[in-house]
Amino acid sequence: MAEEKPTSWWATLPGLLTAAAAVITAVTGLLLGLGQLGVFDAGRPAASTAGASASGPARPGGVVPPSVTASGTGNSAEWAVALPAGRNYRAADVEYEILDARARPDVSGKVALTFTLRCTNHGRYDINFWDAAFRLNVGGVSHSPDSGLNEVVAGDSSTSGEVRFTIPADTRTAVLRIKFAQGESTVQVGMSPI
Repeated sequence: MAEEKPTSWWATLPGLLTAAAAVITAVTGLLLGLGQLGVFDAGRPAASTAGASASGPARPGGVVPPSVTASGTGNSAEWAVALPAGRNYRAADVEYEILDARARPDVSGKVALTFTLRCTNHGRYDINFWDAAFRLNVGGVSHSPDSGLNEVVAGDSSTSGEVRFTIPADTRTAVLRIKFAQGESTVQVGMSPI
């Protein structure tokens, strides 16, 4: 009986699996490289890395005028945000400081309002720094954050985080409610498209 010589390695199952894995790896690498170069972002506006901060002289009533720190184009996606001059809120051993606030339209036709906050724990025991401590009232409706913030702040320490709300696009004023175990503080917020 004559011995049969095996055909090319392409005809074997391990050879086919190896070839398929090589093709998948090459295509995935190509797509990732093109994605990092921004080839797939042709229709989207560029994201701004600058946030709008509310600093400067206070107006009557304690509201800081909005400052514009969006990108230099005339049709920027950033909105101006106005906050009160005093931005520290404390009850017992927990203190929140509003470091920054920015607003911009999101893809769903609404506005994403994001607060950067510092939570300071003046007590001895750990506390939660999370979305559950914040609500935003807009036109009589209370909105919960959708940022997923959930940090633990150790005793006698601080940490910063972001709390984001998605609200109707026609919103121009809102009230941020900061909830403490002993009550709550409210912060008047003004917004306007730039």
